[in-house]
Amino acid sequence: MLWRANTRQIGLFLLALCLLALSLPGHAAVELSSDRRVALFSHAELYQAGPEAAPATAQDLPGWLAQRQPAEKISLFGGAYWLYVAVHNPTDNSQWVLDPDGRLIDQVTAYIYLPGGAVQQLHTGYRAQHEYMLHYGKNLTLPPGQSAFILMRIASPYYAATPALVVQTQGAYRQHVLLENVLALAAFGALLTLALYNFFIYTIHHDRAHFYYAIYLLTYFAGWALTFQLPAELLGWHNLHVHYIPFFLLPVFNTLFYLHFLDLPRYFPRLAKLSRINLILPLALLPSCFILLPYAHMLATAAISLWLFIALACGIASLRSGFRPARYFILAFMALLIPGLIILPANVGLMPSLVPNPELFTLLGGTLDAVLLAFALADKIRRLAGEKDHALQRLYSTMKLARTDHLTGILNRHAFDLDLAEKILQPKPDNGCDLMLFLIDLDGLKTINDKYGHARGDELLCRFTRELEKLENPGVSFYRLGGDEFTILAHRDEEPRLSSGLKRIEQNLWQAGFAETGVSFGVAYANSCLSLNDLYTQADKLMYEHKLSRRSNRPQRDPTISPAQA
Repeated sequence: MLWRANTRQIGLFLLALCLLALSLPGHAAVELSSDRRVALFSHAELYQAGPEAAPATAQDLPGWLAQRQPAEKISLFGGAYWLYVAVHNPTDNSQWVLDPDGRLIDQVTAYIYLPGGAVQQLHTGYRAQHEYMLHYGKNLTLPPGQSAFILMRIASPYYAATPALVVQTQGAYRQHVLLENVLALAAFGALLTLALYNFFIYTIHHDRAHFYYAIYLLTYFAGWALTFQLPAELLGWHNLHVHYIPFFLLPVFNTLFYLHFLDLPRYFPRLAKLSRINLILPLALLPSCFILLPYAHMLATAAISLWLFIALACGIASLRSGFRPARYFILAFMALLIPGLIILPANVGLMPSLVPNPELFTLLGGTLDAVLLAFALADKIRRLAGEKDHALQRLYSTMKLARTDHLTGILNRHAFDLDLAEKILQPKPDNGCDLMLFLIDLDGLKTINDKYGHARGDELLCRFTRELEKLENPGVSFYRLGGDEFTILAHRDEEPRLSSGLKRIEQNLWQAGFAETGVSFGVAYANSCLSLNDLYTQADKLMYEHKLSRRSNRPQRDPTISPAQA
């Protein structure tokens, strides 16, 4: 009998609940689903909210709602509102999550009028404790097959976007939160890593583009950390006045970055002057965070929109002028602009948000922007390094030409003077192999020039040089001092090999048809000379003596007779 009485009471309550639903505004209950998130806001009745308390029971709802003033929409400039909606659970799932789905709502209180007269009260929002990290969702129990009435009071100095008010199963919502939090924290980690890395690069290269880029990333990190309420979650710190300060500073630091990165004052002075708007306007609007808080997000949206278009125009101009790293710069701003085109109109109330979590979508776009800007900086460094290498190569080629005899291709008098001074100043080796100087005179060059022409004389010089290079060895250097005068710098223990080699070269020149020529040389040692001049003078004296001795001891030859016949 007791069971029959309880069943009869429950039946009467459900009948009363149905009649009540028919008498309430928006009486068609929204069907919940286990497979998807159900948005309730478009089905909800919206009212202006004052200091009044919510009704104690579902039976009090009709009269209480009749006394409220309806509202057409939620003003993004802040205010307090009541939202009312009826829901029905046709599934077997009883564990749900109610989520205002707003990135920033100061205070949210929800009243869920359940079958049997129970009222479940939930508190969430910016200043409440959250059951799910970085999200406003609150657990809700709704028996299968039952209906409930949801009355929610929201109040905030401003709204970053219109709340969506969604209901989802706890399991699906938990997965949803996990995925979004992983993506958000990964983005935050990437921003911090790139910022610290570019601070390090700045300490090496002192390129202010890296410094401003790092500051820009830290500002971007701070802005979205406040948007995702990391300080509130981790430190319990709440202050709505600072939330938009980083967003006002983003155009400032990014403009300072691209002014240096694109070198606008040098190549595009007009665009550089236009970019000053991005420095002046955001700083002029920044005090709105403290004196016009409801309008701060709207003003920041305007400043950011202007910055994006000016920066993109500067990047396109630089790319068209041939600055290749600007292609990454343009792609970076496209990564910001595309999410911006989705979130910024919703921020000013022009259209509803097109994605479930526009803030996360924009954060990921900003992280991609940061990565692409890093590519742009790396490409610029690569380009500058290539230009530096090319300049060094040209310098090296110029220096090599300055040290090279243009006719024979071996080192010249300038190289000889530098190398001799350097080697004399070096410490003497322990093994006693001191520096040795061969001074060589190619006899007969003038005679050949006069008799056969300078082309034949040049042929002799080149032939002698090729023969001389056959004596090449580590530590042995050959030089043409000018005219018919050559020299060799080597270690003392090379003397026997070089002396016999020079005599052999003379014979090779005779066999090549240069019968009028000869090779005279003198050798001097650095350890027996007092100075460089003394070393050269001694070698020159010995070479002259060798030349005279060869002339006095060598029989006269008919130049027309080959050496073999002689």
